[in-house]
Amino acid sequence: MNNTKAIILGIIATAAVVHADTWTLDACLKQAKEKSLSLESAKLREQQSEINVKQAEVGRYPTLSASIQNTLFDHPFVDDEDHYRLSVGISGSYTLWDGGSRSLNVEASRLNREATKFETKQTERNIQESVLNAYMNLLAASENLRTAHASVELSTAEFEHFGKLFEAGSITKKDLTQSQSNVLQKQVAELSAQLSVSTAKTTLRQLLELPDGEEFEVAAPELAIESPDSIEALPSLAELKGTIKEAHPGLKSDSIAIRAAKKSTEVAGKGSSISVTLGANSSTGLQAWESGAYGDQLKKGWQNSISLGINIPIIDGGATTNKVLLAQVNETQSRLSLQETAKSLENSVEKLYVNAVSADLQWKAAMLQVQAETEALQVAEEQRNAGALTYTDYLTQKNNLEKAQVTLTNAKYTSLLARKLLDLYQGKLD
Repeated sequence: MNNTKAIILGIIATAAVVHADTWTLDACLKQAKEKSLSLESAKLREQQSEINVKQAEVGRYPTLSASIQNTLFDHPFVDDEDHYRLSVGISGSYTLWDGGSRSLNVEASRLNREATKFETKQTERNIQESVLNAYMNLLAASENLRTAHASVELSTAEFEHFGKLFEAGSITKKDLTQSQSNVLQKQVAELSAQLSVSTAKTTLRQLLELPDGEEFEVAAPELAIESPDSIEALPSLAELKGTIKEAHPGLKSDSIAIRAAKKSTEVAGKGSSISVTLGANSSTGLQAWESGAYGDQLKKGWQNSISLGINIPIIDGGATTNKVLLAQVNETQSRLSLQETAKSLENSVEKLYVNAVSADLQWKAAMLQVQAETEALQVAEEQRNAGALTYTDYLTQKNNLEKAQVTLTNAKYTSLLARKLLDLYQGKLD
């Protein structure tokens, strides 16, 4: 038993000695937003959508290109030939009419860019939600660990006291053995609580992208909250739903994605439209075998041209029809995505609201239960001292108090987490 106790105390002492940074909830949320790889990936997609807009806008302007062509050729039955030809030129083109495809492409790209920005914001919200869960879990685990540690200290002191009473013949061997067993059970519970703290720390550390093995602690004003009555009252569920729906980036992204999909469907339908292209060209060249006349060749070979091309699609093998069908499928998927996002959000808000209300009630009930179990333990101690209560019944009452304290801690942080998540959904943590 002494070895086990030494191991536990060693773990706790080592954790206390190691230098550890202290993190508040705001600091954790900020760190996660700055270091998250998934958020970085979302920002890269946002940059890509910006490039797509620029590419679509470029399609509305004329094109211009220059060319220099050097040709080596051979006529095997012709003598005295230099086998070299040079051609230089500049050409440009501009689409006068394409059924509006270019303008629709630009509009669709801009809508996709706007939707991508809201997707990035939703990714940020998801990361914040994960951090909130990990942070509150760590606070609850830390508080449970403190309860477990205090329980070990009390049971150890009690066992040492029982040892003296046993030597004096005041208690039986059974009571001493039960006290020793109780110490071991409390030490096991403390180890379990320590493991919960370590697991919660690891989860939060990974979300913050901190190096493996880096020690840190959390500091939060939530630790000082003792009652749900000291917290701001929850608004009505209907009010929450309205506020959250307006502030939810996922819904905004899906709504814009539907508009972009409509534009893409229109673009696909323009595949059968007549297109009119205006072109211009200026070129010249020379052949080296006409030695001494290079200047004349370039001058006399200079040619300017202008062209007007009209493309009239007649049969394209159903390519345009297929493109329209695919675009319509994407549009339908966008609508379904919006509906699923709205349903999921509604379910999440209702669940969080019920959790918060229920946790508040459980919190108050647990406070009363702890108070009742504390008073019952005081009575049990008096009865035990008077010889009217067995040690087994006394231990049962002690365990009841510890269970009530754990229930109180869990209810408290369930309520605080639900409220923080509702704040997040309302955009209050942005």
